[in-house]
Amino acid sequence: MSDTQSLATRTVRGLFWTGSAFALQIATTLVFYRLLGAERMGGFEWALLLVMLAALLCDLGLGSALVQDREAGDEHFDAAFWTCLAFGSAVTFLVLALAPSLAGWLSREETRDFESILSRLVLLVPFASVSGVFRARLQRDLRWRAMAAAEIAASFAHAALSFSLLAAGLGVMSVVYGALAREVVLLAGLAVAARWLPRPALRLQALRRIALFGLNLTGSRCLQYLGSNLPRLFIYPLLGEAAMGHFSFAYRLTLLPLVRVSTILTRVFFPTFSAIQENTDLLRRAYLRSVGAMALGYWPVLAGLALLAEPVVTLTRPDMAPAVWPLRLLALATLVKAAGTGVGSVFLARGRASWALYWSLFTLVVLVPSLYGSVDYGVAGVSGALAVTAVLFLVLSQHLANRLLEMGFADYLAVLWRPALVAASVALALGMTSPWRPEAPLAACAAGGLLAALGGLAGARLFAWNELMGLWRSARGE
Repeated sequence: MSDTQSLATRTVRGLFWTGSAFALQIATTLVFYRLLGAERMGGFEWALLLVMLAALLCDLGLGSALVQDREAGDEHFDAAFWTCLAFGSAVTFLVLALAPSLAGWLSREETRDFESILSRLVLLVPFASVSGVFRARLQRDLRWRAMAAAEIAASFAHAALSFSLLAAGLGVMSVVYGALAREVVLLAGLAVAARWLPRPALRLQALRRIALFGLNLTGSRCLQYLGSNLPRLFIYPLLGEAAMGHFSFAYRLTLLPLVRVSTILTRVFFPTFSAIQENTDLLRRAYLRSVGAMALGYWPVLAGLALLAEPVVTLTRPDMAPAVWPLRLLALATLVKAAGTGVGSVFLARGRASWALYWSLFTLVVLVPSLYGSVDYGVAGVSGALAVTAVLFLVLSQHLANRLLEMGFADYLAVLWRPALVAASVALALGMTSPWRPEAPLAACAAGGLLAALGGLAGARLFAWNELMGLWRSARGE
């Protein structure tokens, strides 16, 4: 097997294995929205947003630095582990000590429930902060199946414990304890898969070697996280918990999967691209292939979701109707963003972590006034602003990637027209049959899903069959 074929095979398999765990998480979350409702889940979403930001800060980007530095050894892994654990533990103790004050400041209404959620949810930070070090050892060897096995086990633990506690009457706290269980099981699974444990040693020289790249990346990731969640930072304080729940529901079906897929892409493409970073031609071809595969896999699904938004939302809960238009607009925003998910991996593989940081700062500068001006129009207005700014960000970020890959926009667009035709086939199949679809939400979703699948298969057979077969052959290692 050639190097190109080997990398393609491992990349396609990596996307499959690492994406499977997230599909289970999505299904679990939808069940909780149906059982608990938008308002109660809105408070949990707010606390989770804050806690995951803290976990991201405490990761310090050191795991990715270990992946990028191909000569880093065990002493660098040891230094990264103990540094991340120290930061994660310190932040956790700080939040626990300040939980009553933070709850009063961060929660809009009665603070007792929010304080309970926050003080328990923050316990996952030390586990999440060191998971990246174990994951880095698996990423360096492109061991996606082992990494995915840990994540799938963690997702099952999350679902099993959450539903058990919900049946016992714990309400929204069942989701909190489920999230804690997920991080603990994930860390244990990654440690077993990596077959490595840190030694009780921390050499400052080893830490300095990986710190600069890691800190640049941490700044970029935190800003990206804020940018991804900036709408909710406006919605919760200004529009309330119900609006937060409606937006978060639409976000979890559209942008959040893309954010997770982007994380998966970074985990898969970053080490893959880093392995070929000196070969510009090979890197360019690998990137363009990833863009085409991403669009081919994502665009038809988004087209179907946008046209089936009403029955999907109504099926979840009848009182979730305000989430219909946000779901449609966020599907459009996600369609645009999906075409640029590999840009960050190109920045990192080329050693341009600072570019990623500056880009994240720029997106925040644009998003803050855009969202502030749109929040008066409710959740739909915020969603529309995200769709408009997504177009601007795609054009500018791709221009930067083109410079690093020594290519033009014609090369980039050449891999997107086939996925666009497949997505159009899905939209045409649903649009032409909409007058005859049943009105009952379950029947409408079932009939719409079948029609979307048929339209997508027809479009793929007509316009993108060779590309699909190429991905299939890569997955099989041919």
